[in-house]
Amino acid sequence: MIEIPTHLEESFLHVAEIEHKPVNKLIETALTEFLEDYHDARIAEAAIERIRRGESELVSLEDAERMLNEMDD
Repeated sequence: MIEIPTHLEESFLHVAEIEHKPVNKLIETALTEFLEDYHDARIAEAAIERIRRGESELVSLEDAERMLNEMDD
């Protein structure tokens, strides 16, 4: 079991009451979202580093849309 500080527990209890959801589900959702955001940030940082090293380049939204449309034709 994970121990959380009292102030966080109280906040989760308050939100659980308002949302009519179990605290453990709220904590699971919060942790899942945190981990997804963490992984997304690492992927973005790696992409930025590839751009800085010249291994990748940026494509404008307009060019990306044009390329996607060409793929559909």
